[in-house]
Amino acid sequence: LEKEREGVAADRAKIIQKYGPRLVLAVGRLVGYKGFVYLLEAMCNVDATLLLVGTGPLYAELNLAAQSFGVSHKVKFLGKVDDLLQYYRASSIFVLPSISRAEAFGLVQLEAMAAELPVVNTDVNSGVPEISIDGVTGITVPPKDAHALARALNRLLADAALRKTMGEAGGVRARREFSPELMIERTMKLYE
Repeated sequence: LEKEREGVAADRAKIIQKYGPRLVLAVGRLVGYKGFVYLLEAMCNVDATLLLVGTGPLYAELNLAAQSFGVSHKVKFLGKVDDLLQYYRASSIFVLPSISRAEAFGLVQLEAMAAELPVVNTDVNSGVPEISIDGVTGITVPPKDAHALARALNRLLADAALRKTMGEAGGVRARREFSPELMIERTMKLYE
């Protein structure tokens, strides 16, 4: 167990050394409904590095958007990542800037919560805002609102105690409400 902790700490340190200590993580296919263009715009007003994990048809377009917003120096397009857990562990905040119901659930925010990261998500008409609870496990903002995204990110980046409290609450919620056993039990009840 001690060796595993040392490995986790070393992986975390390596990512922080490479990208800096103030890391905002976003994960998903590079498609329109994910709202990444609004996140790139928000980064104009956020003093942190955005790690964007994922591939997809909007890769070139989002790179151009980062350039046009003048944030290329603090946005890292990581493509496909094999060990996503180490990025969750190294980051300060997870953000899911979805803009439509096409984002039905946002499993990645549940993964972030399990890693005790506070979540910034959007109030889309789907299950997204029901996973991470506004004011408890993170901050929910209106979709397509780069300024609200920036405010939420800055609020969390400025307050380590709030990040810790929300991250821990997210970890508890992920284990309590979304454990595999509980999900199976709920699914069986639906079938019955």
